[in-house]
Amino acid sequence: MFNKTLHKINGGIDAVYMTTAGILFIVLIAASFVQVFTRYIMNSSLVGTEELARYCFIWMSLLGGSIAVGKWAHTSISVLYDLLPNVPQKLMFCLHNLLVIVLSVIFIMGGIAMMKVSWGQSTPTLHLAKPLIYLAVPLCGFGMIMHAIEHILDTLEKIRSHDAQKQTIETEVGEI
Repeated sequence: MFNKTLHKINGGIDAVYMTTAGILFIVLIAASFVQVFTRYIMNSSLVGTEELARYCFIWMSLLGGSIAVGKWAHTSISVLYDLLPNVPQKLMFCLHNLLVIVLSVIFIMGGIAMMKVSWGQSTPTLHLAKPLIYLAVPLCGFGMIMHAIEHILDTLEKIRSHDAQKQTIETEVGEI
């Protein structure tokens, strides 16, 4: 029951993150196009386009990182993992996700610290509040924690169902 609720919550988080990242991607492309057009065609750069593109890229990358953890789409080297039997593989997967949680907590704490330090500051050309830029870091960490918890619970459920299935088979074989 909790897994299903968590899955729905993570689906909502992913929908918000993907929509936001998609919008930021469009803004990034538009800002870059305007920058190139004004610099090379008009011979005069439009102020702020480079900064806007940079901040869109930062947010897009961090939101994408959280989405990648949820879809298990990030880069990994699985040589040792592939050599293990089924249950140890699942336990290693849980350990991996626990490490993701630890690193995500560091993301959240570091992001909040950066937001506190930059409170009252603004970006040079767009005059955006700097804590708004740094907010992407704890949001990324939050999304990764939510997905890692979901992965751990799903994996533990698979281990439990595997053990239950094994006990059922042993009981049926014992009756024969």
